[in-house]
Amino acid sequence: MRYRGGRILATWLAAMLVHGAAVAAPQAASRDARPAHWTHHVGDHGGDRGALDRILVEIVHGVPAPTRRPGNWALALAGLIGAGAIARRRVSFARQRSLVVFPPTDVARIADASQVGDAARADDAPAIGDLPRPADVVELHPARDRATHAAGRGAHLTYCLAAGLLLSPAVRAEGQDPAKLTPFVEETLTTDDNVFRLSKDVDPATVIGSSSRADTYHTTAFGLNAEMPLSLQRFVANLTFNSTRYQRFSRFDSDGHDLRGSWLWQAGRDLHGELGYADTVSLASFAQLLSPTLDRLQVRQEFVNGTWMVTPYWRLRAAGDRLEQRNSAPATLFNDVTIDGVEAALSRVSKAGNSIGFSTRLERGKFPTAEPFTTPLSTTLIDNAYRQYAASLTLDWTVTGISHLVARADQVSRRYDQLPQRNFTGQTGRIELTWTPTGKTTLTAIVQRDISPYEYTRSSLVLLKGFGLRPGWHVTPKIDLSADLEAVTRSYVADPAQALGFTGQRDDRVRSMSALISYHPIARIGVQASLLHETRSSNAAFGDYAANVVWLNARFAF
Repeated sequence: MRYRGGRILATWLAAMLVHGAAVAAPQAASRDARPAHWTHHVGDHGGDRGALDRILVEIVHGVPAPTRRPGNWALALAGLIGAGAIARRRVSFARQRSLVVFPPTDVARIADASQVGDAARADDAPAIGDLPRPADVVELHPARDRATHAAGRGAHLTYCLAAGLLLSPAVRAEGQDPAKLTPFVEETLTTDDNVFRLSKDVDPATVIGSSSRADTYHTTAFGLNAEMPLSLQRFVANLTFNSTRYQRFSRFDSDGHDLRGSWLWQAGRDLHGELGYADTVSLASFAQLLSPTLDRLQVRQEFVNGTWMVTPYWRLRAAGDRLEQRNSAPATLFNDVTIDGVEAALSRVSKAGNSIGFSTRLERGKFPTAEPFTTPLSTTLIDNAYRQYAASLTLDWTVTGISHLVARADQVSRRYDQLPQRNFTGQTGRIELTWTPTGKTTLTAIVQRDISPYEYTRSSLVLLKGFGLRPGWHVTPKIDLSADLEAVTRSYVADPAQALGFTGQRDDRVRSMSALISYHPIARIGVQASLLHETRSSNAAFGDYAANVVWLNARFAF
């Protein structure tokens, strides 16, 4: 794996050692008639313990730190200073190691010159003594440069979150729940009879070099979940690193991560919100690519929102967010996008918690790479940048004691900077009704005509129309059963080729059925098994497929 697993593991071990000492020490003291105490006799202070001794006592014996005592806050400050020192050292090292970038031709000449020694020199190449070290010579590669830069940002996020989590036990206020740090590992084994979602009319041997479409692969993941309360504030983080290895199609082996952190802030009783960041890396869906292409997809999200109860019955909400999507495959770079959005909502809230309101959202999408569009006569570059406006009516209502309704109706308008024939104006909406006839069974029904927010193909607008059913059954305190039945039509309504009249609108009809069983023998161990059957029919060439997937997952939390 390319991730610094050793450092993350060291973080886990340090956190668990501190936690173990805090748990074990009071137990040992309770068994001993004369519990041992940390003491440090100082003549000038009449045998009183010093500040460091008090801190050690509180760590070992698990004593909550009073809010007025500076001991744990001093520890937190020391930790921050140490983290800052490490960061400064890394930055200083990076600056001292000057990176020299040469064009490919110069790189080749430098390599040739370095082989013959100081006596020989290429005609126009730098002197051998002036040559940079091989590790410092980098050939220009735009896609790789973006991936390296993104990986650096992900590493910085990891270190910052890890430092914050290690400091979390030190900033607990008196009478408050302690910070929770839960490392975990999990393993998932998956069998898929059509990994690349190939059409039945495609010969797999000509596309993937194998007569079989099926494969079995396993995904190993490790990470930690953390929650730290601090007065009215609450900080949560979820870090997961994963590694997927295929049995047959090993060239698609990949590493990924899912890093998320949020500050759930609150100011008084009537004002609260969330400030958060998320960074995920995974393979793009083969079902969307329509080809067995290795495309590492990175999605970064930043968001902030706030809710203010202006009066006991009127609620005001404002939010802002940014989404950045980056692809690694050269053929899909035109789907790289940055989407900025702001929204505001005003709702009327009843004493029972029901609400009805109005909201509006403005969104701007920018694509750094133009989409190539080829005609029989020429190739044209299309800019997919757009502006989108939406006005919505929202409803959140408890109809009866066993049924709850969430509904939304929108008027949406999207305008493209280029090719106005692609513009979209229409109505969208979603209705979700949850019925809970007993304390152990639930049934959720969904009807929607909506713009898909979870698309890899950002250069087109994908309109979803369909319905779904999601039953659930809490069989025992340790066993849960659930299912998902869905029938959806996906319409790609803003394709440039369609707007110019070269092709018709692509419509896919997806039908899926899945079942999931979860078993938790104890609180820290969970086992899940799932079955999925999915089919797709399409008016696009080779867009149809059928797939059956079985997976088994085991998870252990420390």
